Amino acid sequence: MDVSLAIRSDGTAEKSFDLRLPLSGFESSVLACDQPLIISARPAPGSFRVEHHGVTVASGHLSGTTANLLIFDTISTAASSLPGEDIVNAVSEAVLACNPQLDCFEIELADGGLATRLAEAGAIERRGDRLIVRPQSFFQQAKSWLGSVPRSYPEVPVLTNGALHPQRPPKPVGRVYSRFIPWLNTQLGFHVADIETDLPHFHRWMNDPRVAAIWEDSGDLSYHRDFIAGRLADPRTLPLIGTFGGVPFGYFELYWAKEDRIGPHYEADGYDRGWHVAIGEDDFRGKAFVSAWLPSLMHYMFLADPRTRRIVGEPIHHHAQQIRNLDRSGFAKVKHIQFPHKKALLVMLLRERFFMDRLLSPDLSGLSTEDGQPVLGSLARGA
Repeated sequence: MDVSLAIRSDGTAEKSFDLRLPLSGFESSVLACDQPLIISARPAPGSFRVEHHGVTVASGHLSGTTANLLIFDTISTAASSLPGEDIVNAVSEAVLACNPQLDCFEIELADGGLATRLAEAGAIERRGDRLIVRPQSFFQQAKSWLGSVPRSYPEVPVLTNGALHPQRPPKPVGRVYSRFIPWLNTQLGFHVADIETDLPHFHRWMNDPRVAAIWEDSGDLSYHRDFIAGRLADPRTLPLIGTFGGVPFGYFELYWAKEDRIGPHYEADGYDRGWHVAIGEDDFRGKAFVSAWLPSLMHYMFLADPRTRRIVGEPIHHHAQQIRNLDRSGFAKVKHIQFPHKKALLVMLLRERFFMDRLLSPDLSGLSTEDGQPVLGSLARGA
């Protein structure tokens, strides 16, 4: 169930559409480990409010006859000690995530300094005296999902097993990414695997026949403890656990392609990244869930280092469902690769394709809410 706010459509005084928000509010994780900002509709038509710890920290409304215009009536940064940028970004995230059919919208701010800071970060763009929010640039604002702006680690060449590649940064710990999924009305998160906390469910997943058939890594608890420890110690890999609403559901292994086994099979760049996945919980399978975690994982990899221009994958060549999912997510089929243990299909996703085609918003045509409306966050695309 969701609520709708009236907003004018760009360039048309007569035509309008409903801006949709979850009935319980959109939970932005822009504040990282703090309580989320909740963006919800107010009783007055076209109005919204932003709450933090149950206190209203901002309010505004949607208006305009020649543009999609979002006006902030109040932003209470002094009382809340919250940066104005975080409040504005939280509202922009809610608008774009729940209504991806918007190509852009205009924003009105009374605080010129705040507008300047947002423009300098690329969260908004100046067009004359107008302030425009575009999804292509907004969704590259790493702090909204990573909790901070990652620094580019110094580029120092090192040699590993004959492959010359950049020295890799120290591993992060804890949560690395969080995003509210409108059509599931819950938070998706990725955190770095913790041996003590994550070993029990990782062990169960790897011994599940469906997972073991692909990974071939079934074993006892000691084997899986060493497995995670090895991935944490290897500079090439980053083992992540995915959660929906705090519930672990899958294992995601990221790797730097240059020094990986895939590197010699194409002209790998120093910051190309790849990934492997094992979905361990049956309750989190299906289109609604894969359409949440797959683009979000790509989003994380592109945000974690702005020098990452391409993401690659190597699904086994006959895994038709996985290849269809990758195709829908913007991956191009490059060629087949013969590894010692499998024949794989090399697939590749370009940074430009991901952001310019707004692939963070999936096409969920065919899925609907309980009251028969299309699910929140779906961006219908042609074949």
